Amino acid sequence: MSHDNYNVNDHLDDHEDPDGWATWAIGLGSSVLVIAAVVISAGIYYRSMMTEAETKHINITFEQRDMINAAQHAVLEESAHWVQDHDEDSGETTHRLVIPVQDAMDMIAGDTK
Repeated sequence: MSHDNYNVNDHLDDHEDPDGWATWAIGLGSSVLVIAAVVISAGIYYRSMMTEAETKHINITFEQRDMINAAQHAVLEESAHWVQDHDEDSGETTHRLVIPVQDAMDMIAGDTK
């Protein structure tokens, strides 16, 4: 931007560019504010992620899982019996013989008595 040389209102402190120190101060101050905002946002995000992970993975109660495993183990070790399954989609009923795992392994190995 140029000034007219014949302007009577020319002042010596009328500068075309802003003061350099003010520009540096505003730039550094805004940089600090942006970095602080990013760090605070990341801290909030990671804190919520760790709280969620702790709730989901660390504080698991194993009572129900152990109870289900014990029931499945008891079913596998009980004597042979017939199970009837009804398929609701096709309407078919199937019967199958369920035997303990050890008995099935003995049959396959030929160790039956």
